[in-house]
Amino acid sequence: MTNRSFEEIMRAAGVAAAKVKRGYLSDPPDNAPVVLSLDAIELGALDLWIEDQPDPKPTRQEAARMLINEALLVSK
Repeated sequence: MTNRSFEEIMRAAGVAAAKVKRGYLSDPPDNAPVVLSLDAIELGALDLWIEDQPDPKPTRQEAARMLINEALLVSK
């Protein structure tokens, strides 16, 4: 797996946003859905991570977003 710098990630996000503004992509929603399948081990690990979080506990969707954001920011 290639580690990308924060600058590379943000540049790619800017390119994608520019394509949207120029109409290359047909009016995507502000929050585009991403479908993700997890096997039993991954799902169990996610649920354990959620249990370790302070109240109010995040939903699985919120937890996935938090972990993705953390992973992207750590790689800068």
